[in-house]
Amino acid sequence: MTMRTTVQLHWLNIDNRAHAYTFYKQHMPYAQLTKKEKLAVFFPEITSTDESHKTEVIAAIRLRPIGVYTLVTGMLIHPNYRGQGLGHQLMKMVSHELIDERSFLFALPHLANFYQQHGFHQCQNVPNDIRQLFNKYDREDKPLCLMVFRG
Repeated sequence: MTMRTTVQLHWLNIDNRAHAYTFYKQHMPYAQLTKKEKLAVFFPEITSTDESHKTEVIAAIRLRPIGVYTLVTGMLIHPNYRGQGLGHQLMKMVSHELIDERSFLFALPHLANFYQQHGFHQCQNVPNDIRQLFNKYDREDKPLCLMVFRG
């Protein structure tokens, strides 16, 4: 039986995040989710009678407040669903939450081009709060690109 997977963005409130926590624990165990973050996920909407997929998170992204700024973090696509354009869909669907020059992300170098397609640009001059956080995560053995949204 061939199944067609479609998705819809769901913003999860604090009391409804158990499936997302499990998803991150399985696929990004170092992620530290906080209650202050906005958390958006994709659940598959499968045209099938199989009920087991209704609570399976297949993609997620978090928007973490840092003072008056926003850090886009924890974007993750389930390995079984990669290569289907879900990352692009996710970025497009959360773009209305991003503010020019006030939304940032720390990208792995091989993903910088992906984020550039969604309005992010590499930058050097950033607010101190963002710089300090970036310096905490940027390491010689795992370098990151500091990017700002200029939609």
